[in-house]
Amino acid sequence: MDRATADAFAEKTGFDPRREETPYDYFTVRPERVQAWREVEELAGRTLMRGGEWLG
Repeated sequence: MDRATADAFAEKTGFDPRREETPYDYFTVRPERVQAWREVEELAGRTLMRGGEWLG
């Protein structure tokens, strides 16, 4: 991970794993599709993100 990203992570979370004795893995998650629903009636309109772009 580059220094700027690690600095941003530490600032945002208040935790800097670079100061730990054991290695710490970073993962960047970039969703391509997001779906959500509460009940069966909402299944038709459950897609909130497609192709990395928010819908609506």
